[in-house]
Amino acid sequence: MRLLLLIDKKPGHFHQTEGIGRVVSRIDPATVLDRLEVRQRWLAHNAVLMHLMRRPRDPATWLRRLYGIDLAAVVKPDAVVSSGRPTIAAGILLSRHFGVPFVYSGKVTGYDPRAVTLQLVASPRYGGDVGCAWTPVPTKIEPEAYPPPRPLRSVADLAGADLALLIGGEAHGHHYTTAEWTDLAAFVGASADRLGIRWHVSTSRRSPDFLGDLFARLEAEGRLAEFVDYRKAQAGSADRLYGCDAVVVTEDSVSMLSEAQAARRPVMALKPAAVEDSSANEAIAALAGAGGLAIMPLAGLDPDRFARTLVRLAPTRAPDPRDLIAEAIAPVLGLALPERG
Repeated sequence: MRLLLLIDKKPGHFHQTEGIGRVVSRIDPATVLDRLEVRQRWLAHNAVLMHLMRRPRDPATWLRRLYGIDLAAVVKPDAVVSSGRPTIAAGILLSRHFGVPFVYSGKVTGYDPRAVTLQLVASPRYGGDVGCAWTPVPTKIEPEAYPPPRPLRSVADLAGADLALLIGGEAHGHHYTTAEWTDLAAFVGASADRLGIRWHVSTSRRSPDFLGDLFARLEAEGRLAEFVDYRKAQAGSADRLYGCDAVVVTEDSVSMLSEAQAARRPVMALKPAAVEDSSANEAIAALAGAGGLAIMPLAGLDPDRFARTLVRLAPTRAPDPRDLIAEAIAPVLGLALPERG
């Protein structure tokens, strides 16, 4: 099996794409993963892309014009895989050119859904749509790579426990105020002082600079066990934090929440006051329904309430996300699943 993974600039997207590649590699260890960066040119805005995809076009010409992709340099794959809206049209064109399946992590809108062989959707609302399968969000996380988390059964267990805080930022449907970010930093410092939590904090591409400065100050004061400043560390540098005893994530990132659950950790999602309705909210609710994840408002967050909620959680006992994704993908790729022990 040879997969062509389309990589865009957003870590949340290419982590999902890589996650699908790893799932297929578990089914067929001989799988070859080729990667192709997808960068839209000025012509490739949504209106143009959706118009061009309404009927078959010359894929080679449009891949070159829209993305600068030279098909002569691309080895024929057995399937194309991607995530992220900028990659949809490229995936459709490559699928048409090579005559192979196109597997996409996410819900495709604005395009003919028949042009995408399989959509892996995280919300049960869309699981029954044509060409869709309701699965966990694919991730790169391999839980066996991390040690078992320390059991957190009482507030006293939080003393000396290692907790990760993964911070996103402004996103479609999630809007944070300066006061909420300031309160988050204050909460981390207060909970470290009062409960003895060893915080491992990471910012991300969307985190505001002033928030990074606040956590850098907490680190300098000795109130953080670790601070991964995205401005210096860049993408992927916080992956080891999923090995902490529990993981706290700002609710704007479905990818990071899914990664934390895939690592088999208790997970807390922190939501801002301003949250718009979206399919992402449905996906997060589905994660919470699977167990092991609680959602708390960022406003009014205090160490005692946080502690009481966290110790009631346990790592999810749901099936391994990789197995559920494999069951959806294998028939599309013509692969036989190994028998489970």
